[in-house]
Amino acid sequence: MILTSLTFLLFCIITILIYFLVPKKLQWFVLLLSSIFFLFYNNLRVDTLIYVLLTLMTVYICALLIDKYSNTKKSKWILIGGIVIVLGQLSFLKYTNFLLVTINHIFHLVGKNFEFNFNTRNVPIGVSYYSLIMIGYMVDVYRGLCKSQKNPLKCALLMSYFPILNSGPFIRYPDMENKLYEKHKFNYDNLCRGLIRIFWGLFKILVISQRLAIFVDAVYGNYTTYYGFYIITATIFFTLQLYTNFSGSIDIIMGISKIMGIELPENFRSPFFSKTITELWRNWHITLGAWLKDYVFYPLMKSNIIQKIGTKTKKKFGKKISKKITLYISMLIMWTLIGVWHNGAYTFIIGSGILQFIYMVLEDLLTPIASKVNKKLGINPETFGYKLYQRLRTFLLFSFSMIFFRATSVANAIDIIKYMFVMNPWILLDHTSLYSIGLDVLDFQVMIYSIIVLFIIDYLKLKGNVIDKIFNQNLVTRWIIIYLLIFAVIIFGLYGPGYDSATFIYRQI
Repeated sequence: MILTSLTFLLFCIITILIYFLVPKKLQWFVLLLSSIFFLFYNNLRVDTLIYVLLTLMTVYICALLIDKYSNTKKSKWILIGGIVIVLGQLSFLKYTNFLLVTINHIFHLVGKNFEFNFNTRNVPIGVSYYSLIMIGYMVDVYRGLCKSQKNPLKCALLMSYFPILNSGPFIRYPDMENKLYEKHKFNYDNLCRGLIRIFWGLFKILVISQRLAIFVDAVYGNYTTYYGFYIITATIFFTLQLYTNFSGSIDIIMGISKIMGIELPENFRSPFFSKTITELWRNWHITLGAWLKDYVFYPLMKSNIIQKIGTKTKKKFGKKISKKITLYISMLIMWTLIGVWHNGAYTFIIGSGILQFIYMVLEDLLTPIASKVNKKLGINPETFGYKLYQRLRTFLLFSFSMIFFRATSVANAIDIIKYMFVMNPWILLDHTSLYSIGLDVLDFQVMIYSIIVLFIIDYLKLKGNVIDKIFNQNLVTRWIIIYLLIFAVIIFGLYGPGYDSATFIYRQI
């Protein structure tokens, strides 16, 4: 059930109507039933139901026991056991094939003909999201940030809340405990704000992302013909496609939840106005970054192994270098895990993980040098021109790493990069050739103007909440803006040839 499909729209309308018609004490139960239906509708077979129930029962029982034996060594071992089971199941479902492919490659490299055979498993939708959410819940109970949920059905709702199963955001039990289970009255203001958010998300996906996808698929699918400037353009377009696809889905999810009175954490904060890769990742998939920092990075930095490395390197290299070494080791582990989490493939490990780590280390090492150079040359880093340079540099570096995200294999990514540097300067004199790559002149212009609107809105977000600004306008202006957004989706959205509702980049990641 894709977020942009009419089936999902109808499903949400029915859910919201029932949600506000039933007695308020049963509202959370309506959400649970809707989430169960959503899971089954998305090809959840009986065999995969076992995996979902195993995660739920493991987490529910472990959280109760952690609460019972709080402040004892037993609670720590229960937590470790629960995490091992949940991560073990996630790894089994998502990464077994990746592991076996790797082993087969090793066998081939050493000249062995032996090869492991494997079958693709039916993976529950959102398994990467609900697994980490439930691990976070157990850790929060262990840390004393919340009490364990005694009602197993309410625990199941935390795990399966249907809007977030497609693409997040990550939610945390201490933040969501009251929001998911408390009573909500119908609120006209919430309805209007939610609809604006939903249609803005649909605008991003149907008007921008779908058009970008047609161009990107054409170039990346035939990069030996569309080389040089075409690949550079397609690479930039893919970054925008990824952003509009992912952030658009989050907008739809946030809007649906807002209508029901449920506030979800923001997942994007105008990332392409960031001046460094580090800043960009603080504003991109915010909830994943926050989850990894709290539950992976900081515990890793405090772990005995890292502390021992710090002690040894401190004696040998001094305190300053020792801190850098332990920081970089922890960062490398975390960014490798981010790449693995995105998908079990080396392209994701490199593009979403290792390259981001390299960028950040280089930023950390080169920033002091850049400051000294700027000071010597009399360059003011606070000027508009310098900030624009930083933002363009960050965007292009990030776009380059996304070649691996988009490529079918590491070898394919390397080939694309090679052809990217085969120059065809004549294209700059004949930009009309861009109109022949899947999109006609009108579609191309609609896409470009829509991207400009996107960047304007993202810039306004830096100054405050755009929806609040819309609602501060007079009634006529407010509804003109709302109707323009709705008609833009209806008139310019791609539903016909070239539209593929299944092309939802972050679904199942």
